[in-house]
Amino acid sequence: MKQLFHIKAQQTQDATENVLSLRIGQKHFSFAITDKSGRELRSLAYYSNDEMNAETLCSVYSKHPELNHSFHEVLLCYDYPDSVLVPEGYHPGDSAILLSTVYGSHTRASIITEAVDEQKLHNVYAVPADVREWVTRLFPGCRYQHHYTMAIKMIPADSADHLLIDFTPAEFSFIVLKENKILIAQTLSYTSPEDILYYLLKTCNQFSLSRDEVQLFISGMIEKESQLYRELYLYFMNVSFREPSWNLSAGEENKEYPSHFFTSLNDLAQCAS
Repeated sequence: MKQLFHIKAQQTQDATENVLSLRIGQKHFSFAITDKSGRELRSLAYYSNDEMNAETLCSVYSKHPELNHSFHEVLLCYDYPDSVLVPEGYHPGDSAILLSTVYGSHTRASIITEAVDEQKLHNVYAVPADVREWVTRLFPGCRYQHHYTMAIKMIPADSADHLLIDFTPAEFSFIVLKENKILIAQTLSYTSPEDILYYLLKTCNQFSLSRDEVQLFISGMIEKESQLYRELYLYFMNVSFREPSWNLSAGEENKEYPSHFFTSLNDLAQCAS
């Protein structure tokens, strides 16, 4: 297990005034502690591993005593790739069959269905059973949603075509919106920038998206100085980072890590009630 980042700013005395945001995927786990508004970042950590199972999560939890508090609210984003967006009106009893048809059997998984009201869809997805049990045991009152469900809410409400892309160290997810309709949401593994460009260009060809007009909004583990970023600018005319809106409580911007690394956690923190 590898700790990629740990940012710790000034903490408040009363943890019940804070919001805890968690993001869990196949190979990554991250958390952020903010104030109730989600604007002041007080602590953040990001881990990667070949498999982020319950045992690994327990190990991370033990390293961070700040997680063992009572919070104003706990928010969770499941970031697993086995997900299918289906229209309203499908039969909920078909969820397991639907996922197994696309991804294979999920004998050791919890199947979750949640509404995506913005697009009149349902998101049917699978979460490893041991991870779901770990979450329920340690954070029994948390509110959870899938990464796609949350990300769709962040797509700008305009008439342009959009590609919303988020990067983790071993995977990237993308959501395609054309004429205000979701066409595809997918998470794929990659080993090189060429892998990512291949899938994005193939997607543009498949759905007749103009590389000169489609708006790329990117976040996650991508550096402005990287080969991937240069390649994106070479093939697409409209590329911009989605930046988080929070600040460090200490009053100084953290310069060590690009802020867009943590946009998805900030998106989650903004969901606090």
